Amino acid sequence: MVGTAGNHEALGRLMRREAGRLRLNEAKSKYAVTDGAEWIARQYCRQLPMLDEHVLDYYHLREHVIQTSHVLYGEGTKKARAWREDLMGCVWQQGSLVMLHRLGPYLRRHRSGPKHEALASLRDYVGKRVSMTDYPTFRALGYDCGSGPTESQCGTLTSRLKGSGMRWDCDNAESLMALASMHSSGLWDAYWKSQRAAA
Repeated sequence: MVGTAGNHEALGRLMRREAGRLRLNEAKSKYAVTDGAEWIARQYCRQLPMLDEHVLDYYHLREHVIQTSHVLYGEGTKKARAWREDLMGCVWQQGSLVMLHRLGPYLRRHRSGPKHEALASLRDYVGKRVSMTDYPTFRALGYDCGSGPTESQCGTLTSRLKGSGMRWDCDNAESLMALASMHSSGLWDAYWKSQRAAA
């Protein structure tokens, strides 16, 4: 686990460095699970070309489907729950091309207004990420399709910087994140052992 207060370019360089350190190109299974942000995909393509797949976090897709269900049928209604569970079951079992096909009749029924806008937004979001939402294939390959552990670690990492009354300049924040990352990754002892050996 690594972190940086820098921009996307700094993060990309850090990802490439860590991939080299871990010899990621030699791994049998190499894939990323992300929230689908286009800047992340660009960094992966540029810095980690050895990745076999980019997976859209299932729960990020689910949030988009939930938002659309609220517009269609109202928040908290049985119809909204049934619609989103049907659509998410479809993408989980059959992939996003089938999901996009299922959206067609709803788009034809709602040709304008807020419902059309919500459906078109969901269609466009999924349409740009078809290769990232082939969940049946990913599951058959044994891939994890959720980013929960990563999200949890990100929260833990930044919590070290957000204590009451804490103020950090950029360099010290970067150093603290590096130490916290080493500890969370189980590399603390190995790192300090290598530093002592090099001294």
